[in-house]
Amino acid sequence: MPGSPRRSKQARPCSSIAVLGTMSDAGKSIMAAGICRVLSNHGVRVAPFKGQNMSNNAAPALIPERDRREPLYKAFEQVIGKKKAGNNSMSGSGSSSSLNASKSEEQGYGEIGTAQALQAEACRLVPRVEMNPLLLKSGGKNEKGEYMCSVVVLGKQIVRETYGDLGKRTGPMKEMIIQSHRALAQATDANVIVLEGAGSCTELNLASRDVVNLSLVRALKCRWILVANIDCGGVFAQIVGTKACLSKEDWDSCAGVIVNKLRGEAKYFEPGPSILEKMVGKPIFVVPYLYNLNLPEEDGLGIERRLAWETSGAMANQTGPNANKDCKKPTVIVVAYPHTAIADDLCPLENDPRFEVQWRRRRIPSRPYPDVTAVILPGSRLTQLDLKWLHDSGWAKFIQKHAAAGGIVLGICGGYQMLGWTVDDPHNVESSHTSDNKDGTTNTSRPGVGLLPIETTLKPAECKIVRPQKGKLLPSKLAVSGFELHCGISKIVLGSIPTKPKHTAPLLEFDNGRHEGMVHGLNKNVKGTYMHGILRQAKAREELLVPRKEDYPHLFGDKQSSTEGMKVEDPLDRLAKHLESCGLTNETLQSMLQPPKEKTKSTPVEV
Repeated sequence: MPGSPRRSKQARPCSSIAVLGTMSDAGKSIMAAGICRVLSNHGVRVAPFKGQNMSNNAAPALIPERDRREPLYKAFEQVIGKKKAGNNSMSGSGSSSSLNASKSEEQGYGEIGTAQALQAEACRLVPRVEMNPLLLKSGGKNEKGEYMCSVVVLGKQIVRETYGDLGKRTGPMKEMIIQSHRALAQATDANVIVLEGAGSCTELNLASRDVVNLSLVRALKCRWILVANIDCGGVFAQIVGTKACLSKEDWDSCAGVIVNKLRGEAKYFEPGPSILEKMVGKPIFVVPYLYNLNLPEEDGLGIERRLAWETSGAMANQTGPNANKDCKKPTVIVVAYPHTAIADDLCPLENDPRFEVQWRRRRIPSRPYPDVTAVILPGSRLTQLDLKWLHDSGWAKFIQKHAAAGGIVLGICGGYQMLGWTVDDPHNVESSHTSDNKDGTTNTSRPGVGLLPIETTLKPAECKIVRPQKGKLLPSKLAVSGFELHCGISKIVLGSIPTKPKHTAPLLEFDNGRHEGMVHGLNKNVKGTYMHGILRQAKAREELLVPRKEDYPHLFGDKQSSTEGMKVEDPLDRLAKHLESCGLTNETLQSMLQPPKEKTKSTPVEV
C-alpha cells in the first residue's frame, strides 16, 4: 500500500519467477494473478510485473517520483533516437514515428494494462506504472495506410509509430525494463516479483527482439513456469514442442508446467500428467477450468468469445431478445463495436445473477424496450471509427428507437461521447479516420447518435486525463468509485437540439464537488459518464440499468434487499484456493523460487 518503506541496502535481494506461455490466451495473466494471491495470502510481499504488454484495456496507476522516472524516460529517448519534437504524437503525419513527452509532468497517475492492475489487486498493492513500463496500444493508420501503435512508457503515451519500426527498437529497450523491475522492487519493498510473459515464449523468429519472455528470465537469472492451454487441444505438442525449441539452459530453468483450462475434473486427464512428466522432466500441475470467475481479460479474445454465439446460432443460456420474459430478468445488451476498449467495466454486471447480459455485434435485436431493458455503449479506442460503424451497421437507429420507447441507454467514456451530438477531431488524434468531403476538404467532425446534448472534442495524447475518482450518483447520493481515462472533452450544448434544461441533469457528483456525466430525456433514461468502474456496486447497477423495478419484484422489490446475495467470495481468493488445490501451494511456489541446483561434473580418476 502507499507509504511502504523503501528497501534498505542491507535487505535481501528480491526474487523473481516468470509465468510464460505456449501461446496467446494460455491463461498467463490469470495464473500470474492467482500465484500473486497465493503468496500474498501467506504473508509474502509480492508485486506483479510485465515488461511489455500489448492491450487496449488499461487502468490508472501511480507514476514514480521525478528523480526515479526521468532516467527511465531518457533511456527510452535514446532507444527511439529522436529528440522531443513537440509535435502531436497522434498526428498521423508522413513520418513513421514521433516522440512527445507529456506536458503534464506532475500528473500523479498514468496507465498500465488491466492485467497488471488486477495482479496488483491480487498482491494487495496500489497499481504502479513500473509494473508495466511499456504498454502498446494498437489502432489507427498513418497517411501511408500503415497500422500504427501507440507506446505508453511508464504510464504516459510517448511515441506512436508503425509496428515495423517499433519491432526494430524493442530489443534495446531491455535495459529500461530491467531498471523498471529494480525500481518496482524498491518502491514496493517486495520479496518476490511475479513476471508475466507475452504470447508464446518460443517465437523463434522474434527471439532477437524479445524483452518480456526468456530474454528477461536470463537477464534476471530467475526461474519460470510454463502455462499450456488444453482447451485448444494439442497440449502434448504445445509442451513438448516448447522444450524442443529451447536450449538446454533455458529449459533447465523451468520450474514446472501448468496444464490450464481442463474442462472437467483432473482425473479425466489421466495418465496425461505422468506421460508429460516423463517426456519433459518437469512437475505437471493440472488446473481445471474455473467457471464463473469473470475476472478482467486484457485482450480482445474475451470479447470474441462472448460474441461466438452469433455464429453458432444460440447463446449458452438465452435464446434471443425475448429471453428476459422466460427468465424474468432485465436483459442488458452490450454493443461490441470493432474497437471496444476497457471491456472489463462489464465484469461486475456479468457476475450479477439478477441480469441477463448479451454481447452483440452483428445481431441487432428485432425489438427494443421492453424486450430489451438496457443498452450499454462501452469504451472505445477509436471513437470516430466506431461511431461510423454504429451508423453504418444500423445500431444507431436501434438505440434511438430503444431510447424513444423508454429503454435505458448508458454510455461509458467513448460510448458517452458517441451518444452526443457530434464528435470532433480537430487535432487529427485519430488521423485518417475523419471523413472526407466531395470537394476534397476534410471534415474532422462526425455526427453522434444524438441522444445527449453534448459536443465532444478529441484532444492529443499529452492532454489525456488519467485519475481515480470517487463520488455519488445523483440524485440518490449512492457512493461509487472508479477512474477516468480519456482524451476527449465534452461540453453541454442545450441549444443545439430541441430539449429543455429540466430534462437534463448531471449523473455524478465527485467528492471534490465537480459534476460529471449526464442524465437526459423525459424519463431520464439516457445516461453517460467518463467514469470507468461505475457498475462495480450492486446498487449502482440497479439504479443505472433498471427503469421500472416494479417489473421485477422478485429481484428489486421493496421486501427484497437489492444487495442480498451480492456479497460473494473475492474471485481472487477463490482462484488462489483453486490453484492450491491443484498443487500450486505456497510451499511449492517457494521451492520454485530457489535457483536450480547446478550439476557437479565428476572428475575422472587417474589409474
